[in-house]
Amino acid sequence: MYDVVIVGGGPAGLSAALILGRARRSVLVCDDGHPRNASVEKMHGFLSRDGTSPKDLRRLAKEELSRYKSVEFTGEHVVDVRENDSRFVVSAQSGARFFGRRLLLATGMFDDLPPVDGLAERWGRSAFNCPFCDGWEVRDRRLAAYGRGREAVGLAQELRSWSNALVVCPERDDLTPLDRAWIEASGAILHIGQIRALQGPGTMLERITFEDGSAIECDVLFICAPLRQHSPLFASLDCLLTEAREIAVDACNQTSHHGCYAAGDAVTSVHQVIVAAASGVRAAIGITESLVDADAKAIASRAKAE
Repeated sequence: MYDVVIVGGGPAGLSAALILGRARRSVLVCDDGHPRNASVEKMHGFLSRDGTSPKDLRRLAKEELSRYKSVEFTGEHVVDVRENDSRFVVSAQSGARFFGRRLLLATGMFDDLPPVDGLAERWGRSAFNCPFCDGWEVRDRRLAAYGRGREAVGLAQELRSWSNALVVCPERDDLTPLDRAWIEASGAILHIGQIRALQGPGTMLERITFEDGSAIECDVLFICAPLRQHSPLFASLDCLLTEAREIAVDACNQTSHHGCYAAGDAVTSVHQVIVAAASGVRAAIGITESLVDADAKAIASRAKAE
């Protein structure tokens, strides 16, 4: 029986484990080693760690956590979570089961990428989704913004902070006169259609081809890809979602299911590593306060019975 079982070993889960370990709570972190940013070479916007690879960040975090003996790790892949007799039962694919007084879901999101030939190998290298994460590194280059419709224009307007050489690529033509006026005034190129393939040497991008056979030249592609919950575990406990399909949490990061908390990309639309880490800290403090309150009530109840 652990005080807390954390599902997910990214910035949110690891930051929560650090705070909980320092609070002398017993913690199990379940991390199957498949993070959302596995293909990313460098992360950005994390003060003092700007440009660090996500892999190195996780390694450094685990080295720090090794000082706290109450924090343990397992590489088990969690397939189910339930609550039974006021404790959470966490079941792994191997059949192993772990038990916790509290549960933290730090399972993240994933980018639901379109089926474009050549996209997978360029993802995180010459194809991205977040200008705030990668815009600086590709500044002043030829940037394409791709989305289902008008969202491509919004993305291009963000990208103009980093480059004036823009191509706006909506799949369908639902643009307003104002959209078209901005595209013309900004000097951007408009190309409507569904992308078929990305081409270029290795992981570089030189050309985008469309389903109608047309093509444009560019150096970098930014995509408005829908975000999905990386894990369905929230549904096992009937945790509510927001309209944006994020796990709904209160000010202490507790979900609609008492004792179950959530943190990281799964609970916010701002997907930055430093934000996920801060979310994990908030959840850990909320969990600790919850456990302190439960322990105090149990002690008082025993004293009254005696």
